[in-house]
Amino acid sequence: MSDDDRPIVSVITEVGALRRPLDYRVPEGFTGPIEVGSRVRVPLHGRSVQGWIVGPGSGETQVESILEVSRSMGFGPPPPVVELCAWAAWRWSGTMSRFLGTASSPTNVKALPVRRSAAIAVASGSGLSKRGSSLALESGAVVEHLGPATDPIDLVIGFAAAAQARGGSVVVLVPGLGYAGRLTRRLAGRGVPAVSLADGWDAARAGWPIVVGTRTAAFAPVPHLAGMLVLDAEDERFRSEAAPTWSAVDVTIERARRAAVPAVLVTSCPPPALALLDDERSEPRADVRGGWPAIVVADRTDADPRTGWLSEELARMGSTALEEQPDGIAVACILNRTGRAKLLACRRCGELARCDACDAAVALGEEGLVCPRCAAERPTICAACGGTAMKRLRPGTAQLAEELSGLLGVPTAEVTAATTPGELDGVRAVVGTEAIVHRVRRSRLVVFLDLDSQLLASRPGAELSTLALIGRAGRMVGGRDREDHGAVILQTRLVDHPVVMAAIHGDPAPVVSGDLELRRSLGLPPFRSAAVLKGPGASVLAEACSSLGVQQRSLDEGRIALMAADSTALADALERAGRPKERVTVSVDAEIA
Repeated sequence: MSDDDRPIVSVITEVGALRRPLDYRVPEGFTGPIEVGSRVRVPLHGRSVQGWIVGPGSGETQVESILEVSRSMGFGPPPPVVELCAWAAWRWSGTMSRFLGTASSPTNVKALPVRRSAAIAVASGSGLSKRGSSLALESGAVVEHLGPATDPIDLVIGFAAAAQARGGSVVVLVPGLGYAGRLTRRLAGRGVPAVSLADGWDAARAGWPIVVGTRTAAFAPVPHLAGMLVLDAEDERFRSEAAPTWSAVDVTIERARRAAVPAVLVTSCPPPALALLDDERSEPRADVRGGWPAIVVADRTDADPRTGWLSEELARMGSTALEEQPDGIAVACILNRTGRAKLLACRRCGELARCDACDAAVALGEEGLVCPRCAAERPTICAACGGTAMKRLRPGTAQLAEELSGLLGVPTAEVTAATTPGELDGVRAVVGTEAIVHRVRRSRLVVFLDLDSQLLASRPGAELSTLALIGRAGRMVGGRDREDHGAVILQTRLVDHPVVMAAIHGDPAPVVSGDLELRRSLGLPPFRSAAVLKGPGASVLAEACSSLGVQQRSLDEGRIALMAADSTALADALERAGRPKERVTVSVDAEIA
């Protein structure tokens, strides 16, 4: 075969700074796939880098100077997913290679397994199965309401069976790896041919009937798509925290639109973008309300200050919960503050305890007061009045775990994002941040120790995210429609707050509507599109976008906010402006207070 007969392909490399594709010639005797999306290694400036074939050669490079592809790295995402990656790179001002990497296997895949096919049996008489089947007949994005504690398994099976009838694969997205593994095993136990994307990328690429995954499953490499289903679509884990700050929910909606298949977004508390898509604004269905937990409000307005953060309701219902659940974690208390208290005050006069040497706040050690800054120690004596009793101000989860253990008389542990399951063996009660809802699956009683600090947070959407967190906590105790359900205690001084009322009635609609109206009046997303720039090149990029009609505003710490009428206008401006020589991080869809 002569040089002129060998194909030339266009390759996007993994080098983020090099955004345009390069032409390479396929060498004689090359083995491996060379279709769009295939992974290869190519030479670049004297080194070997990974790349993806994105089409035939551009013809812009002189033939005699074209280098050859080094070798095949096997299968990559199919052509429709490659096109989706290009769209995502534009939408979130990222590099195409970043998204192609997300859509690719972490290991080289040189061969694909035989696609499995099997009929999916739908549970007869199940209302959720019928609901899922009807949703599979919809087109485009559909918001489906489900109580946070309602088991969605029949909905998934009904949707998958009906969607798969048109041919292709059904992709199911869930917020966490543990959830994905459990759902895959449960589907397999019901005879549903499901595979987890985390350890079955090759099966997904081969067109497995049902593919379950987390955020990256929005780019699942199925060659033919029959439908997409997102469970807990309100969960913040569906959005990447690091730039590019892409949303798996938005990618799902776009992918389903391109493939002309249904995308069902299941949620108990619709976030702003989904609320605009939602056409169900009436009284929630009875089965949806039944999926919310039973709520007990502990009014702390006139509470005895000597009880601290552990209310009488907690003490009474905590003891009952321990009796009703004889093993495992029966009581879980949520407080979004970690560590021990940073401030100590005298119980007699209220004077803050400070270091005599450096004036820093001191902590209570085993034998007295200890300065965390200079390690100086002194007896537990107030410098102002001589009192020997100290009180902690705004205690953290570690201290409250000790107090809860003393109150309930059972082994108690602190839970953080770093806590492992083995650390909770033999524990009967826990105190921690909202990491609890991801680390503990079952509990008889969940207590929000300081709900007000979350309700009154200054960030946009605080009320909505608090209600969603209450819903997820309710999953631990079971929905109110179950005979053996537990309860969620809300300790608050704001007993008439809309979030408290919404939780009591199992109806998030008033909170969702209120959040939308606030965002509309302040010009916040989703009514405007925003991005935050930071880094040495932020001002240069901001000025370039401003010349294209995008507004800018200075934020703290040298950051700059860009605001446009919609995501299309913002993405186009960022693309046309290009990247400055100086480093800049672009966070699209960022919340701006």
